[in-house]
Amino acid sequence: MKLLFSNIDIHPFSLMILGLVSFCATAQNNIPTSSTAASFFMEGDMSEANRQYGALLSIEPDQLDFQYYYAVTCTADSTLREEGIQRLIALEGEMASEGERLFFLALAYHHIEDFKQATKFFQRAIANAEKKSEWLNEAEFRMGQCEALQDLAPPTISISHSSKNEVELSNFFRSIPTESSPFRITLVPTLLRSKLDKKRGWVSPVVYNPESDVIYFCSYGNKGATGLDIYTSKINPDGSLSESQRLPDSVNSAADDMNPVYHKETESIIFASDRASSLGGFDLFSAKLISPNGKYGSPERLPRAWNTSSNEYFLFPDSNALADGNLSGGWLVSDRAGHFSSAVLCRSHAVSNTILEPVAQEQQEDSVEVAPIAIQSSRHDSEIKEVAVLENTNVAQEEPVLESVQEPANAPVQAPVQTSELAIQVGVFKSLPDVGFLPENTEIIVKALPNGLIKVFVGPFVNEEERRKAKVELIAYGLEDVFNATVIQTEENEKERQTMPLMALEGIHPTDTLTGTWYAVQIGAFSGEPSQPMLTMTQGNLFYEVLSDGLKRWYTEASRSVDQTLEMLPVLIERGAREDAFIVKLENGKRTKIIAMNSVARDRVDIQATVTEAPVSSVAFYRVRIASFVNSIPAVEAAALLHLGTLVTVRSIEIAGEKVYFTSKLPLEEAERAFELSVQEGFKNARIEKYNE
Repeated sequence: MKLLFSNIDIHPFSLMILGLVSFCATAQNNIPTSSTAASFFMEGDMSEANRQYGALLSIEPDQLDFQYYYAVTCTADSTLREEGIQRLIALEGEMASEGERLFFLALAYHHIEDFKQATKFFQRAIANAEKKSEWLNEAEFRMGQCEALQDLAPPTISISHSSKNEVELSNFFRSIPTESSPFRITLVPTLLRSKLDKKRGWVSPVVYNPESDVIYFCSYGNKGATGLDIYTSKINPDGSLSESQRLPDSVNSAADDMNPVYHKETESIIFASDRASSLGGFDLFSAKLISPNGKYGSPERLPRAWNTSSNEYFLFPDSNALADGNLSGGWLVSDRAGHFSSAVLCRSHAVSNTILEPVAQEQQEDSVEVAPIAIQSSRHDSEIKEVAVLENTNVAQEEPVLESVQEPANAPVQAPVQTSELAIQVGVFKSLPDVGFLPENTEIIVKALPNGLIKVFVGPFVNEEERRKAKVELIAYGLEDVFNATVIQTEENEKERQTMPLMALEGIHPTDTLTGTWYAVQIGAFSGEPSQPMLTMTQGNLFYEVLSDGLKRWYTEASRSVDQTLEMLPVLIERGAREDAFIVKLENGKRTKIIAMNSVARDRVDIQATVTEAPVSSVAFYRVRIASFVNSIPAVEAAALLHLGTLVTVRSIEIAGEKVYFTSKLPLEEAERAFELSVQEGFKNARIEKYNE
């Protein structure tokens, strides 16, 4: 039986392993130990277990158990899963429990929907299992699923997603707006809850139509022998409820069946189930009502695009359907893209793939010439347009309003330069689609064909390996009709470059994409990836400049207008940016000058008056050299480093065979405070050094 609704709300936290320790006081209240990390792992809190095992690995990188459990926790998160797979593969022959390692490796391949690899590793795991292995039954169950999915048909519809928000599985239904729908959501009346429901604290959400005299809900029943099942109750003329009735075994299964919704337009019950015929975890199924006396057809899995090998827990459908009978959309609850399998509620729209143009098989790579139009799938909710609204949209590159530049009459004509870019074709549409059907922060290239259709590509990619990884992610996200393509780009000449947009594209990108002169707000410099608070504060709009020592400078609000960037500085600080955030000038992606620090007034006139182009070297930063170790780190010092890491950011580097621990780059006042904290933790030889980039 699956444990439902057991996820714990933990703030996302990232650690760079083997040479980098980065701690945050807001995300950690205790010092990680092997016992606390193991405790979180056993409780299923993979987010916190990942953080703690990462911290332990930074101190003891050769500890096999830490390497193993860190790898396993990585496979529980969609963004770290590929890393987890590689780490588990590297541990072949190193672990005592080879069967368990193979099981988690197979599970990771199942999650990315590489069913052939998953089947192979499930078979090996079972062959290496001990008789009492707790995971053995699940391995056999999932192997059967993967064997049945070897020749899975491609999706008949495409799904776009928008308005994504993480929700608690125990009360996700409270976040679904119902004003524009005939359906309403409430909790099941107390009298319909069984004694077992009350004992387990289970309260089912009920989706009902006020015009109907039947309600559907899920319950453990009196014995719970088949887990959660779907029940009905009739509303009598006097408003009372009839005794609940379990739907027949033709609908319910020995697995968990839950969250039923009756969809009037398709005359079907839509529900979630983790039965053997799912792709993995919970899938969405529908069972058609075939007679007024309560007979139902056999449940069928909803079309491929609605279901993935992750968990789809609930669908609150729109009150209409597509021309081919498929659901037109609704509010979907799934963990397919959630942080460490957290549930995400998103507005989903379905589009029939009958609008797609027939495409060649993947073996024959497509090559097309296309103007360099790049669009981001990450955008504000207010900017997201429904697919129906886009039906009559013509693709045209918007011309920004800029001052005209007079060229000499005898100016030489520059021939356009063509380059070939690696890409992945994801669809051919009648109109420009809402690119929310792709993962967030995905760059796309759009090609308008002569016949009016529109090709959409993901890319470009710098090499085949990057394209391969992206393709795996797209398939894991639920897209199957994807294949490699070579896109021929025409580079802009100087005149065309002057008509580039004033604002940079949204998403996370290297500064190499910012050609020419740009202005941006620098909000930090560190290795690794941005934290969730930073992503929230910047609304996911980030650029990074990679330095020679592996550090990255992080910028946001990149613009060709210094005034516009200046206006955003106080706004970012109000959202939670550091007080010492400052504005820089970028030339072809490289920081050349610091334009203004945060000593400027918030009034726009005063801000403009303070703009000065000071050399970068005029701003001094410092760091604290905390301690150095030649061989292993003594336990006392290791504990002190971990504790200090809860107060300031701590990094480690190798210098001439020594492991040296520093704080991050800091203004002098903060460096002095970090020095005092280091001394208090027992590092008497700590010292402040000037930071030279």
